Amino acid sequence: MGNKEIVLIGAGKIGRGYMADLFNRAGYRLIFLEYSEDLVKKLRAQGSYTVFMSRKEEHDLIHFPISGFAIYCTQTEYEECLDAIARVNYVTVHVYPGACESIGHMLGDAIKLRMKRGNSEPLDILTCVNFQDPANILKQYALERLQTQEERDFLQEHVGFVETLIFRNGGIPTPEMLSTDPLCVSMSDNTHWPVDKDAFKGCPPEGIEMDLQDNFAARLCYKVWAGNMSHCGSAFYGKMYGYTYLYEAALNPYIFKNNALAKREASFGICTEYHAPQELLDSNKNAKPKRFDPKSVDTNDKDTLDRIGADPVRKLRRNDRFIGPALLAMKHGKVPFFLARGAAAGFYFTNPQDEAACEIQEYIKKNGIEKAVEKYCQLDLQKKEEDFLHQLIVANYYDLAKADPIDLKYMQ
Repeated sequence: MGNKEIVLIGAGKIGRGYMADLFNRAGYRLIFLEYSEDLVKKLRAQGSYTVFMSRKEEHDLIHFPISGFAIYCTQTEYEECLDAIARVNYVTVHVYPGACESIGHMLGDAIKLRMKRGNSEPLDILTCVNFQDPANILKQYALERLQTQEERDFLQEHVGFVETLIFRNGGIPTPEMLSTDPLCVSMSDNTHWPVDKDAFKGCPPEGIEMDLQDNFAARLCYKVWAGNMSHCGSAFYGKMYGYTYLYEAALNPYIFKNNALAKREASFGICTEYHAPQELLDSNKNAKPKRFDPKSVDTNDKDTLDRIGADPVRKLRRNDRFIGPALLAMKHGKVPFFLARGAAAGFYFTNPQDEAACEIQEYIKKNGIEKAVEKYCQLDLQKKEEDFLHQLIVANYYDLAKADPIDLKYMQ
């Protein structure tokens, strides 16, 4: 095996606050690849940053520095990025879906360089994201850069695309944290990291505590369409109540009920589709209690609803948190009433600093809720089931409205 180094693509919360923490503790040299040239310059100049970590069991907050890393900009230091990927055995990827094409192409270019240099050691690329099918998406984009059959065979033989599940939450640092270190990150202390044991080309990274699991397509589907869905639902409903923080939504029994029942609908569809029991798919060992229990809510956790519900355009899409599991539930015979209600709440999500939220609200004002649901949920109204889901979301939107019933027909 090569040097004990790790390339981390994306220097956001997951990259700096989760993956960097795990690999730094295990003695790996960290090499960040980051799109933002401004962030690269600041981290390089400062030479370190602070991780603030909230510990759930102790109900306290600790902080510690991470230093000794290298960092390169994917826009302006592309050759350095390729060089780093070409020499290591492990890469973690923590980016939004829109970056997959450019990252996949960069991985393809690095694989070509790796082959040119004669480096036939295994390269395992671990996806640390919250959307469906990331390994295959990145692999297909990487293959677009490989022109010869020899290059494609090299990828198939030596490069693993390994999906993982992310359970450590990253909040927005408080003003007090930022006054200490403007480059800090704020994270929870969850160390549970499920990883697809069957996708590695080499050995799992030494010294990293992983939960190696099988049946990973079903597990990732459950995590995003059941776990992340209910998390996002808390933000959508919570903003309607005027809340700011996640813990406030967690203390509301109505929100808890809607999320729990939506998760039940999602679980039905996923478990039926993959022929797997919920107990197998619910990988988070630190999952919240099944019953509503206000005493279990950590009121010191200041994760904001604006962050959790951010970019509702993406989260209301067909293959994302609400519509994906709703269509799957319908496929197997269950009416996704509470999934539709969660999606409907998303059309009330407002934040003046969130371009996607502002876009949706402006579209509703100009075109009405029915056209908005069709557009942003990407539903084909010519298909009976999708038209039914569309009607269900619109009906829930009206039901959630605070307007007098006589005025509902005039709502835009």
